[in-house]
Amino acid sequence: MGRRELLEALEREGLEAMAAITARGAAEEERLRSGAEERREELLHEHELQRELLCSDLKRTIMAGASRETSLIRLRAEHALSQRLHERARICLKQLHGGKGGRIFRALVAELPVLPWHTIRVAPGDAALASAHFPDATIIPDETVTGGVKAATADGSLTVDNTLETRLERIWPDLLPNLMAELRGRTS
Repeated sequence: MGRRELLEALEREGLEAMAAITARGAAEEERLRSGAEERREELLHEHELQRELLCSDLKRTIMAGASRETSLIRLRAEHALSQRLHERARICLKQLHGGKGGRIFRALVAELPVLPWHTIRVAPGDAALASAHFPDATIIPDETVTGGVKAATADGSLTVDNTLETRLERIWPDLLPNLMAELRGRTS
């Protein structure tokens, strides 16, 4: 084999080696590109999952806050409504007493124990009736009393408050839930 053939053989081997190295490089490049693309897809998928988790957490937090705020608004509104209803009930007591004052007064006085009452507080319009029922007592007209009596013994050992206002205050905790339920039923 001559020099020229040797050079051609070496050149061929070099070209073949270079082609093999280029092919291996291209294959390695393709493998790395494919791996990078797969990793990019994985990262994109992980990012999407994290985004969904964060969004759902944020949504839950916002919804819980909105629910709390809604509950507070409802509670404030119901409290304001309950106060308005209570005031309206007190006005109705005046209307109730105005039409049937004598009958209601006599019924409430009849519930008092028979004792020597010293002081009797009544609505200003019931002072004459009170004087007739309690001739020996001091009758005090009281603007805060709509109907009924507040009676006290001379020594102060017994005081009875048998007024419409007191009766309303006692029944109000039982009456209010029913009123609110009825009003809720009307708005549904």
